Amino acid sequence: MLRSIQNSFIDKVELSALEIDSLDNYDHPVQVRYNIDCDLPDSDILYFNPMLGEGYKDNPFKSENRMYPVEMPYARDELYIFTMDIPTGYEVDELPQSVKINLNKDDGVFEYMISKSSTTVNLRSRIRLNRATFGSEEYAALRGFFAQIVKKQSERIVFKKKK
Repeated sequence: MLRSIQNSFIDKVELSALEIDSLDNYDHPVQVRYNIDCDLPDSDILYFNPMLGEGYKDNPFKSENRMYPVEMPYARDELYIFTMDIPTGYEVDELPQSVKINLNKDDGVFEYMISKSSTTVNLRSRIRLNRATFGSEEYAALRGFFAQIVKKQSERIVFKKKK
């Protein structure tokens, strides 16, 4: 599994300390944890997407209109937690804004909570859909909801070299 995760990165990275929890316990969510080490380019400014390829790159709802209901196989609750050490010799110049977006009133929620300390950056991204079926009249809201998710999850942290 480490090799397949490692191959998903464009740059050369080293993965270690792989942990997978709850594979045999179907009542609990599966958790995958690992450490990533990589060589940084010698640059004054670094751009870094903390989603590491785990976020939505494209809106799954491409059509502008829909005549039939959207039927997903299940309601979902996706949680992504990321913690990174700020690279040595750099400081955070720009951090994406945290956001919480509701789908309708209580059909779903997208949370993107990011913060920094003097040594780390922490991100918590959660997508929760409380239903698996949405009527065609709800399609525009569902499509807009995922458009906001795609946009937010593509934002980058900007690090600048300390002077």
